[in-house]
Amino acid sequence: MTLLTHDSISLRGAGIVTITQPAKGHRFTLDSILLADFCRIKVRDRILEPGAGTGIISLLLAKKFPKSTLCPLEVQPDLEELCGRNIVDNNLQDRVIPVGRDLRYVERSVQRESFDMIVANPPFAKAGSGKISPLPARRTARHESEARLEQWLDLQKMLKNRGRYCLVFTAHRLDELIPLMKSRRLGPKCLRFVHPHPDKPASLVLMEAVKGAGTGSEILPPLFVHDENGGYTDEMKEIYGL
Repeated sequence: MTLLTHDSISLRGAGIVTITQPAKGHRFTLDSILLADFCRIKVRDRILEPGAGTGIISLLLAKKFPKSTLCPLEVQPDLEELCGRNIVDNNLQDRVIPVGRDLRYVERSVQRESFDMIVANPPFAKAGSGKISPLPARRTARHESEARLEQWLDLQKMLKNRGRYCLVFTAHRLDELIPLMKSRRLGPKCLRFVHPHPDKPASLVLMEAVKGAGTGSEILPPLFVHDENGGYTDEMKEIYGL
């Protein structure tokens, strides 16, 4: 039996959600919190979240934007089950509605051009590269073993025209990410770089792309996670609702 933990997390504007997740393996990380905070949701948006894991992003967005509908999708059966459990535990089953498992076959369960936004935290590493985790769930979350980056971006076909694709990704693959997005009619419109410390290079990029958008991008001020003393910066404390 997989050992589970029962955790609580807060986000500014959303309040607190409770999450049951594996003690080892796939657990939500800072990436997911930053992405949920970055997303700009419109009233009554319908949002697809591929690779939802235990549902942390969908749950936080549903709490923060109470008129939106979130549709998580998770390929791993044990995580899909936990996602469903977390939806019920947070009393959000009326607005967080799972729509299947495999992002490669999402059209079997939902129609094309039926979403206002996609929110995604795709694996950062290419298959076979870097340090490989011995834990299957963590390996799937970190490496492109189930679906390549191109397949994640192909989900743009599920967006309405002018729909938004929000994601968090490793900064060192940005030169690969942007051409792949543009070739799929996804125009990067808003970017924010995340630095672990003020004197360190960016490790992550938060991006909002718009389907069918023209040229021109907004670069937001950088986000620093830790200050010079190693503690959270004031903005990070605000993001966590502290």
